[in-house]
Amino acid sequence: MPLSVFIEMTLSAILTVWSPGPNNILLLSTASKYGISGNLRFMTGIWSGSLTLMCLSGLFCSTLGKVVPGIQPVMKYLGAAYVLYLAWQTWRRLPPSDAVQEKKPTWLMGYFLQLVNVKIIIYGLTMFSAYILPYETKAPILFGFAVYLMFLGALGNLIWAFAGNMLKRFYSGHYKLMNGVMALLLVWCSLRIAGLL
Repeated sequence: MPLSVFIEMTLSAILTVWSPGPNNILLLSTASKYGISGNLRFMTGIWSGSLTLMCLSGLFCSTLGKVVPGIQPVMKYLGAAYVLYLAWQTWRRLPPSDAVQEKKPTWLMGYFLQLVNVKIIIYGLTMFSAYILPYETKAPILFGFAVYLMFLGALGNLIWAFAGNMLKRFYSGHYKLMNGVMALLLVWCSLRIAGLL
């Protein structure tokens, strides 16, 4: 792959995975409540799911081009519905000081989020079909690119999680406002996924 294409792919990937989306907004929200260490399992679930999708995108991109048109509408609406569910859970979240604590997000929740996260699915398919597969076809190299794309997403996740962690004190006093804003952002993501915005 030429360096110019690699740089263009990296910039496109950063703009995609560092922008607001279900992963980043949910990490902002949960890190404001549980901190970074309380979200490690959830984040590793997100990263594992993301790596799985990047590998599938790389290995099956040409085949998926034929299959996705039939699956894409179903996945799009399943993903949008799941993000709406996340918005509802975010809206209902209690402040950290309340005695009744909700269950922390789990590895499985992070992994499952990726399997219905249309943004990440489209991201993987786009990066491989537009930037990688025209230049590289060997499985080890494709796996390396899958890891690289997941790593860029993980950096974006960490940025959003650290922002949530820094807002923890503010969140304790203004949790209804922050939950409302984050829930509305997730609704916005859901509407974008469904193609309604």
